[in-house]
Amino acid sequence: MFRNPEVAQKVFSMAQESQGRRKADKPADVEAAGLTELVNRLAQELTEARRALAFATQKLGTTSRTLEGRTQELTEARAALALLLATLDSTTDGILAMGYFGRAMHYNSRFIEMWRIPADKLAELNDSALLAMQLALVKNPERFLADVQRRKAEPDSEQFTIVELTDGRMLECQVMPQRVRGKRIGCVTSFRDVTETQRLGRVISALEAEMPLQVAEAKASAY
Repeated sequence: MFRNPEVAQKVFSMAQESQGRRKADKPADVEAAGLTELVNRLAQELTEARRALAFATQKLGTTSRTLEGRTQELTEARAALALLLATLDSTTDGILAMGYFGRAMHYNSRFIEMWRIPADKLAELNDSALLAMQLALVKNPERFLADVQRRKAEPDSEQFTIVELTDGRMLECQVMPQRVRGKRIGCVTSFRDVTETQRLGRVISALEAEMPLQVAEAKASAY
């Protein structure tokens, strides 16, 4: 191919040097390619981590706002309950609110006064203990117990009765079922002292029997 041996030798030497340089550069190229792949993978993982952090931050903000809203609702509910209890204690009626099956019993101070419940019994007061105390105070325990049983058998019905106590007092008893969103949750019983009203009613009835004309005239002039 080459007639001049010196030229052939020189070309052969140059080819060997070129091949040697390519072999030496190949590991550097492989190393550079691996480094580029590593950088790309780290960049992708960093992007995913930032996205996850942004989502977690957004979720935490939503949870924080929800918690703040519910805390506000709880504060308002407690204030409303305190106002309701203060209102119940200011009324002249004795109020007993009870969930079904004797749960969630609430009462005002007037109720405690009416039924002469000792202060040391309040902590352990439940529906059974209360019924026992009431039966000991009413003049007709059988009738009172029958009213209680009828109330349990007909929880959706309103009741109105007059309860006479052994000390002569007369209590007007009204039972009102309570519902929330159509679901029965319990009942509220109010007791009103109508002793004087009942006494006056009996006096008027006796006068009407003895002096019907005079009582009729007195009623007519009153109106």
